[in-house]
Amino acid sequence: MNTLSLLSGASAVIGIVGDPIAQVKSPAGMTAGLMARGLNAVVVPFHVTPEDLTGFVAGISAARNLTGLIVTVPHKFAFYTLCASTSARSLLLRTVNVLRRRPDGGWHGDIFDGEGFVASLIAGGGAPAGKRVLLVG
Repeated sequence: MNTLSLLSGASAVIGIVGDPIAQVKSPAGMTAGLMARGLNAVVVPFHVTPEDLTGFVAGISAARNLTGLIVTVPHKFAFYTLCASTSARSLLLRTVNVLRRRPDGGWHGDIFDGEGFVASLIAGGGAPAGKRVLLVG
């Protein structure tokens, strides 16, 4: 079945926000993966400059079917300040790379860059236990 045929007014929208954003290849694969898991959701890229970020968040917060955001460069630190709540990990680092909508309409932020890096390293046969790493980007 064609992924696009599953989209409807009931579809959840997850945005991926960056500046620039044209290089991002994940929306199609992530949308297909969500739908393969039975979720009626689509990932959509948004090119937002740092100057427009606060206005963008204020505007998108009115769209109740926008259920989450993925954040990429250069917005990870700025988005942290726009969250109503965050994980302890984000609080420590003062940054986020994912947000989910809270029941009250605000945004909850978290950061999974390090966790994702370590999981990929282990899946590829790496042994990071006891090692240190600097993750940039």
